[in-house]
Amino acid sequence: MEHVSDDERRVVLRILDANANRCAEGLRVVEEVARFARDAKILTERLKEIRHAVRCGMDGFTGGPYRFRDSGGDVGRDLMTVSENTRESVASVARANFMRAEEALRVIEEFGKLLDPARAREFKHLRFELYTLERDFFGRAQGHAVLPSTPFLYGVLDRSYVSHADAAGVTEAMIEGGVDMLQYRAKGVPTIEQRLDLLAILPVAGRLKVPVIVNDDPALAFETGACGVHLGSSDPSPEDARALLGPGSVIGVSVHNADELSAVPVEIVDYIAVGSIFPSPTKPSVPAIGLSFIERNRAKLACAIVAIGGISASNADDVLDAGADGIAVISAVLRGDVRKNCFTFKEIVARRREERG
Repeated sequence: MEHVSDDERRVVLRILDANANRCAEGLRVVEEVARFARDAKILTERLKEIRHAVRCGMDGFTGGPYRFRDSGGDVGRDLMTVSENTRESVASVARANFMRAEEALRVIEEFGKLLDPARAREFKHLRFELYTLERDFFGRAQGHAVLPSTPFLYGVLDRSYVSHADAAGVTEAMIEGGVDMLQYRAKGVPTIEQRLDLLAILPVAGRLKVPVIVNDDPALAFETGACGVHLGSSDPSPEDARALLGPGSVIGVSVHNADELSAVPVEIVDYIAVGSIFPSPTKPSVPAIGLSFIERNRAKLACAIVAIGGISASNADDVLDAGADGIAVISAVLRGDVRKNCFTFKEIVARRREERG
C-alpha cells in the first residue's frame, strides 16, 4: 500500500516470511500426529490444505515464491523459554504446535494488513478454521451449553485476585463450593496467557460439569471451546458473537443503565448482567443502580437476569427477591476461603431453589 515505505515493506515481508515458515512447521508437526498417532485421514488432509493455503497466500503478498528471512541476523533466533524444551506426551506436542501455527497466522494477519487487507482477511479465516480443527482434534472441553436452573450461583474467577498458577485450583474450589456457572475474567492479561489459563481451567470445569464463560473475547471462547462469552459495551456485538459461537453457546451482556438495556438484542442473548447492584470493590467507579432496576425490568425481559456488584451473603436474599435469576460474585468468594465462601452462597441459592419447587 502507498503509505508503507520501502524500508517498512522489507521489514513486513521479513516478518511475514518468518511467520509463514513458523506456521507451516507447526502445521506439519500436527499433521504427522494426525496421520500416525490418530490415523485421521480427513484431518490430515485438511491440515495439509491449510499449510498449502498459507504458502499460496504468502506468494500473493510477495508476488512469487520469494524468501525474505535473514536467519543469521535474527536476534531472536536463539531465544527459548523453558517450556519449549519439554513435552509431556504426543498430545502435548500437537497442542503446542497448534498454538504455534495459530499465533503465526495472527501475526501474518496483522502485518499483512499493511500490504493487502483483503489477503490478510484470508489468513484470519484460516486461523479460525484451525481453531475448529483443534477443537475437533482434542474434542470440546465441555459439552452443549445451557444456563443452570434458577436461581443459580455465578462465580467470577477474576485474575486480579488469582494467579495463573492457582487458576485451576481456585476453579476446582469454586465448583466444589457450589458455583453453578463460572466466568473467566482477566482484564489486562495478555491473550496468550489467558489462553493458557483456560487450557488449565476448562478440563477441571468440564470434569465437574460446570459451564465456563469467557469475559470480553468471543474469539478466545471459540478457540478454547468454552461454553460462551460475556460482553461489555466496548466488546464485539452479541450478533457477531452468536454468529461465531453458534446457537449452543451462552451469551451474556453487561448493563448499567436503562439506555444500555434498551440497546440489548434480547432475542439473541441468554442473560443480562445488571449492576452494580450495590457499591462494589471490584468496580468502584461504577455507580450502584440498586435493586429497583431489577424490579422495574424483570417483567419486561424473557431472558435471565444476573445481578452483580457488591452482593454478599447478607443481601443475596434481597437480590433474589427483586427478581434476579442468578447472583454473580467476585471478591465475596475470592477473598479468604474460596470453597467455604462459595458454599455459604450456595446454601442460600439451594434453599431458594427448593422453595420455588
